[in-house]
Amino acid sequence: MNQFSLNDLLRLFLETRVPALFLIGSLALAILGNAVYELLTGVFGATPQFLIALIAGAVMIFAFVIVGFQRLLRGIKGREQTTVEPDRQAPPHHGLILPVSANPQAADRDIIAWHRRNATLRHCWLLASPSVANSERFRDLKQNLLEQNVTPHVVLLGDVLRADQVYAKVREAISQAVPIGDAWPLIADITGGTKVMTAGILLACLDAGVPVQYWVALRNDHGDPLRSAESCAMQVVVRTP
Repeated sequence: MNQFSLNDLLRLFLETRVPALFLIGSLALAILGNAVYELLTGVFGATPQFLIALIAGAVMIFAFVIVGFQRLLRGIKGREQTTVEPDRQAPPHHGLILPVSANPQAADRDIIAWHRRNATLRHCWLLASPSVANSERFRDLKQNLLEQNVTPHVVLLGDVLRADQVYAKVREAISQAVPIGDAWPLIADITGGTKVMTAGILLACLDAGVPVQYWVALRNDHGDPLRSAESCAMQVVVRTP
């Protein structure tokens, strides 16, 4: 038998599905509000200064409740979106094709660390525009790979807004990986970079039979990934007719 909880009882008085109970609940809340108001004014007096402070306090409490509720919903939604079943997670690969964006909050290092588990990763092809490739962040990323005994391969993209050029460069990277024995199995990430880069990488990998992955993580209000124990690489499965 299902138990009838206190939340279920309160819901009857606060929802409009049962009009009579909703009316009773509304009256009860109104009486409670009036009682609290009378108590406060009886203690502090009904001066204009106190009434202004009371209104300001009520508005602040309401605002905090709304903001807190919104954050709670975002947290729940984000947690639901980062739940990836183990059989859908991409295992560590020896070779990785990784688009690098100019965003300093990108998950590049986390993605590399995912494939570095058990010292699996051996080669990493870094896709970047010339401006990104000349940045200090990119140089640090290359140095970090070298320090972890991973060979970096830089692939410069002339125009990150042209899918055909991205496609050609990714196919070129895959061709470079073919004779390198310890670069296989190879996988490409489609998380970073522009949407055009994502399209070019995906099409090139589909034609070459190379799997792709997406980094699943909680994100902040700006869409930047947040570090979390639940973050993981999810293998993208594309079914073609």
